[in-house]
Amino acid sequence: MDFELDLEKYLFTEHKEFDVTMIRIDQKVREMCEQNKCGFYGRNHMCPPAIKCIEEWAKEIFLFKSAVIVTKAYPTKSSFDMRAMFEGLVDFRKTLLELKEDVGAQLLNNKILLLGAGTCFLCEKCTIIDNKSCRFPDKTFPSVEACGIDVMSLCKEVGVNYNNGKNTITYIGILLY
Repeated sequence: MDFELDLEKYLFTEHKEFDVTMIRIDQKVREMCEQNKCGFYGRNHMCPPAIKCIEEWAKEIFLFKSAVIVTKAYPTKSSFDMRAMFEGLVDFRKTLLELKEDVGAQLLNNKILLLGAGTCFLCEKCTIIDNKSCRFPDKTFPSVEACGIDVMSLCKEVGVNYNNGKNTITYIGILLY
């Protein structure tokens, strides 16, 4: 790393450095967003179609040489415990924002790219609904999947768990530098 980073302080379940060439981008992953199962397609600045197409993401992602994949597993009562899943997602995105701010403070040219899980929850109502610009463009980031990254394959190739067992939800982020 071109900067010092104590990943232990973020209490990630796992973290591992890897070469960016291990990332696979697939249109089918991005198409899952279009199915709108989460309800945020077209309703959040960090979700498709508001973000770049995967070809543009690929160009940007492959400008970086290295990356760190980070995961955090959260307990749930069951696979239907939506409250615990949402609370975990909000916590994970806050942790990633902390990471982004810590790394950005160390790098003068700020040559990093952070990709997270889920959609942005900084605002109660996203300004995209009112056709306005994002209020916090420097404090948010798109999901790994919205950029077309096949995160399941990446986890397997890098050697981190995509699933941490029954009654858990695991969120995954990538910091590229």
